[in-house]
Amino acid sequence: MEITTFKEWVWTESFESKLEHLYGPEQIEKQRIRYLHLLSRFQEVFPESKDFDVFSASGRIEVGGNHTDHQLGRVLAMAVDLDSVAFVRKNNDNIIRLVSKDYEIAPIELSDLSIHEDEYYTTMGIIRGLAHYFHEIHGTVGGFDAYVESNVFSGSGLSSSASIEVLIAKILDEYYGSNKMTVSDYAIISQKAENNYFNKPCGLMDQMVIAHGGFCAIDFYDKDHPIVNKVDAHGMFDSMDICLVQSGGSHADLSEDYAEIFRDCKALSQYFNQSYLSRVKFDDFYASLPDLNQKFDTRVILRGYHFFKENNRVLDLMDSLNKHDLETFLHHILASGNSSYHYLQNVLNKHDTKQGLALALMMAENHLTDKGAWRVHGGGFAGTILMFVPKTLTSTLKSSFEKVFGEGSFIQIRLREDGVIRVL
Repeated sequence: MEITTFKEWVWTESFESKLEHLYGPEQIEKQRIRYLHLLSRFQEVFPESKDFDVFSASGRIEVGGNHTDHQLGRVLAMAVDLDSVAFVRKNNDNIIRLVSKDYEIAPIELSDLSIHEDEYYTTMGIIRGLAHYFHEIHGTVGGFDAYVESNVFSGSGLSSSASIEVLIAKILDEYYGSNKMTVSDYAIISQKAENNYFNKPCGLMDQMVIAHGGFCAIDFYDKDHPIVNKVDAHGMFDSMDICLVQSGGSHADLSEDYAEIFRDCKALSQYFNQSYLSRVKFDDFYASLPDLNQKFDTRVILRGYHFFKENNRVLDLMDSLNKHDLETFLHHILASGNSSYHYLQNVLNKHDTKQGLALALMMAENHLTDKGAWRVHGGGFAGTILMFVPKTLTSTLKSSFEKVFGEGSFIQIRLREDGVIRVL
């Protein structure tokens, strides 16, 4: 779209309808201002531009299936209305120039798509990796210029990095693809780029949900061909707000805690001569408790129990969504959270005297017993809780939580039905 045309179009009902679909009616004016700001920054960075395209990729929250994906189990996750937006133009320079207000990102020359170890843990590594895997599929790749900003909060379990990855994959496919890729392919090449070029052994859940949008139930049993089912929950949560509370603490020093969960599950699966717990039957696990109790720390057994119950609970959550049975859905959310707390044991942080997650969960229980649902969100040990809150209570909870955890710690989100998209 030409810049002059866009400046007129942002005031039309057509654009307002698009914003309402993506962000909700109460966000129209805020998002209009945001898009105009992004255009202004795009013009500052690439002043010779006369036209552009706009792309958007959401963040995501995990709803059920806490720490099940690394055992090739099931998860239920949801795309949210917080997103990464890129103003983009195609170029003929064979260079990707991606500019963001938050990061220093050097241009990527696409004549060299090999792994650069000095780009580990950088956006440059992600971009080069995505270009490499895209080239593997299409036999070609090319450059673009983009200005990107994201309101997907980093460190909140909303998958800000995966949002950017899938966004770049979509841009490459729009400009240089040949209709060979599905949105699942966007997720797969994003994971590969993060694994090999960013040097982080992430799973596939985040990218897959962001690529598809909506409520996504994903079964990772066949890790090379995960099964994605989108669940229609339209209108089910009209009486409720979906909220996050950032309870403080950093995930930076928790790598060993997450690794311990993986090792515990791996040790248990190997007891049954399997590589993953998804290959083990619950009845065999339970029948073996006498011997397991002799051979393993109790923590290992409890975490195994969590996996088996949580893996099946995803099916229960899907069923309640398909039936639009809100009461049963909330019951399963509470059960999932209790299992994470007591059996998976990823709420209390043994490295810190401050237990923000536990405190936030305590407050949620006090406010929401018999009225809503709450649970630890994501990896755990620090970070964020997820709540389903009756709309009549939202303002009270916001005030209460922000008095304890600070202004801005209470975040309202909504379901985003769209996956990664070209907005215009």
